[in-house]
Amino acid sequence: MARYDVVVIGAGLGGLTAGAILARAGRKVLVIERSNSVGGAASSYKSGDLFVEGSLHETSDPNDPRDPKHGALVRAGVLDAVKWIPGGGFYQARGGPLSEPFAMPDKFDAARRALSERFPQSRGGIERVLTDMERLASAADFDLIPESDRSLSLSQKFERVFGNDEAVKCALAANLSYYHDDPATLSWPFFAMSQGGFFLSGGRYVQGGSQRLSSALARAVRTAGGEVVIRRVVTAIALDAQGLANGVTHSAKDGSDIQTVESPVIVSNAAPEILASLMPADAARKLNDSYAQQKPSISLFALTLGLSKPPREFGLSGYSTQLLPPWMTRLDDYAQGAALMAGEPADRMPPFAIVDYAAIDSGVPAPPYVLSIFGPDRLSNWDGSDLDGYRDKRARWQDAIARYLDRFYPGLAAAVTTASFNTALSVRQYLNAPGGAVYGFAPVPRSGGAHRSPRTAVPGLYLASAYAGFGGYTGVIQSAGACADMILREG
Repeated sequence: MARYDVVVIGAGLGGLTAGAILARAGRKVLVIERSNSVGGAASSYKSGDLFVEGSLHETSDPNDPRDPKHGALVRAGVLDAVKWIPGGGFYQARGGPLSEPFAMPDKFDAARRALSERFPQSRGGIERVLTDMERLASAADFDLIPESDRSLSLSQKFERVFGNDEAVKCALAANLSYYHDDPATLSWPFFAMSQGGFFLSGGRYVQGGSQRLSSALARAVRTAGGEVVIRRVVTAIALDAQGLANGVTHSAKDGSDIQTVESPVIVSNAAPEILASLMPADAARKLNDSYAQQKPSISLFALTLGLSKPPREFGLSGYSTQLLPPWMTRLDDYAQGAALMAGEPADRMPPFAIVDYAAIDSGVPAPPYVLSIFGPDRLSNWDGSDLDGYRDKRARWQDAIARYLDRFYPGLAAAVTTASFNTALSVRQYLNAPGGAVYGFAPVPRSGGAHRSPRTAVPGLYLASAYAGFGGYTGVIQSAGACADMILREG
C-alpha cells in the first residue's frame, strides 16, 4: 500500500496551494481530483470558440506584501509564475439610486477624493468608513478585530455613518456579490477587510485566465516531488482505532481501479458535508455537528457572452461594471435579487457584475470578444426543473439578460454570437458544492466564539478552502497557507 505524508482531496485553489507549500517543504504529497482538470472554481476553458472564465474575474494584488495571498503564493512558488494584470480602476457603479455612473478608483486616497467629490454631503462619513476599512484591511486578521466590530453587519455600519444616503452606500458596496447577497447579514469587518484589500493594492486579473494559476500550482506540487492525479474520486476516508485520519480510498470515475493509500494527514478542498459522507458514522456526526451553526454562502450565476465587436463600442467604459437595477433604491434591496431567477424573466433583473476582458491586457483570446455577467443566484431557483425544463428556462433568462443589457448598451444584444450560462445548479454539479455555495460558509457577523480554522473536529483532517475561513480567492489562499503552516508546526 502506498504511503504519503499528506493526501489532499480536491485540486481546487486551496488544495493546490496547501499541497504546493507542503511539497516544497519536503512532505510527500498526493493531490486527488475528481474532475478532468485541476482548478475547481479557479478554472478557465473554451466552449467552442468562446473563452469562459470560471469565476476569478478580479482579486487584490498578491505582489503587495500586505495582501493576505502574498506569503502563501511565495511559499507555493507561483507568485511570479503568472502575470497579474491591473484592472485599471476598481469598478464603475451605475443604476439603482445613483443618478449618474460613478467610477470607483482602486486605491484609498483616490477613493476618498472621488467619493468626497461626488457625495460632499457625506464627506465626514466617507472618511470614517475608509479609515476603518484601511485599518481592518491592514490588520488582515480577525483575531485583531475589536469585539465591538465583529458583530456589526454592513447595513448597520452604513446606517450609523450615512443614515439615508443610499447613493453613497451603493457606490461603496456596488460589488456586493463578490462576497454575499444581503448587506443586512454581511459581516462589516469581513467586507472592510476584503474590499479594503482592493483599495490597498488594486485589482488584478491573471493574464490568460485563472487556469494558468491553478496549473502553475499543480506544476509546483509535481516539481517538488508530489503527485497530482485527475479523474479520480475519493470514496472513503479511513480512521484508526483512536479516531485519527489515516488514509483514503479512491477510484476511477466509473468505480474501477480502486486504490487505498495511507497518510497521517488529510487536507480537504471539499465541503465538510462532503467529507462527512466519506467517513464512518460516528466521525461523520462529530464533523457535521462542529459546523452545524454555519450557514452556506450564496451562489452565483455566470453568463459569458461572445460578441462580434469589442464591448467598448457599445458603451462599456472599463474592465469592471456594477450594474444596479432600477428597482433597487436602497442598498438593502440588493437582497431581493438572489431569488428573481426562481420565476420567469420579467421587468425586474438582479444586480449584475460585468467584466470586459478586452478593456485590459487580459490575454483572453478574441474574437469573439468576451463579456462576463454574474450575480447572486440560489439553487432553489433551478433545482425543481427537469433537464429539458431547466435548459429552456435558462435560455429564456439568457435572452432576457441580453435584451436588458441592450437598454444600457445599445447594439450589444445583436452582437452576441455565442454564449455559455452557468447557474447555481451548475456550481453544485461542477464543484460538488452543497447548496451551490461559491464562498464556503456565509460571511455573517460573528462573536469571538465562532472561530473558523483549518483544523477540524477529526484529528489529522484539515481544511484548505473557503470553509476554513472566509470565501473568495484571497480567503481561500490565505486559509490554505494557514493550513500548511499548521501541519508543518505539528510535525
